[in-house]
Amino acid sequence: MTRRGAGGSLDPVHEHEIEENPMTVVAEPTRCRPAQSEGYTVTAVLLLILGGFLVPFLGWFAGVVMLWAGPRWGAAEKWLGTLVWPAVLALPLGVWLGVAALTGRAGPGLLVGTAVGVVTVLVGLPWAFVRLLRAARR
Repeated sequence: MTRRGAGGSLDPVHEHEIEENPMTVVAEPTRCRPAQSEGYTVTAVLLLILGGFLVPFLGWFAGVVMLWAGPRWGAAEKWLGTLVWPAVLALPLGVWLGVAALTGRAGPGLLVGTAVGVVTVLVGLPWAFVRLLRAARR
């Protein structure tokens, strides 16, 4: 391998190696992303899942930024992590409004919407947590 200067030319120290052996292959240096630590992965997923409880919006947003910056997740997992909290909030609200519109009263809609919200938080968030951690370990 040879070294290249700022302008892309070979360093003078190594230029003679190319002239002496015309079969020398000049390889470009590869740029590897540093390995992502397990702590980074767990922190990103915890912020995604619990950040909305701890620091509303900002905790979740920090988790989304970490998720999209991390190389361990594919596009599907990144979108899942990004949309899990908006879905947890929108689904019960949509059910509540839908039932209230159908029945003409807010009471039943609020009850059903609350039940859907509890199930979404107790099932949907842990499922997303496990899926994101498993995807990062592949």
